Amino acid sequence: QLACLNLDLADLASVRSFAEEFKKKYNSLHFMICNAGVMACPPLKTKDGFEMQFGTNHLGHFLLVNLLLSVLQTSAPSRVVVVSSMAHKWGKTDFDDLMSERKKYKTWGVYGQSKLANILFVE
Repeated sequence: QLACLNLDLADLASVRSFAEEFKKKYNSLHFMICNAGVMACPPLKTKDGFEMQFGTNHLGHFLLVNLLLSVLQTSAPSRVVVVSSMAHKWGKTDFDDLMSERKKYKTWGVYGQSKLANILFVE
């Protein structure tokens, strides 16, 4: 069965609303692919004030998976696939500057950080 629900990964309220609506409509989820995102954008912020690439590519998916984790667990067997990129090699996790505000904004480095976060999330 295929259904469409609104979801904006750059808006954590939208992610929460999506998860809530999903849980009301469905009682099982066997497969989730986290693949949506943004790439190489100029310095922008999500609705919640996070750096756009990190907020969308990592935080949005991270919250979505965790909000639907109980549904995935009760639907076993189930799987979550988080798509990353070879660009993760350009990423360095700077815990003192996750939003890339303290140093010069390097588009591809920030994208790489978001893809590295995807990998670390599923490790």
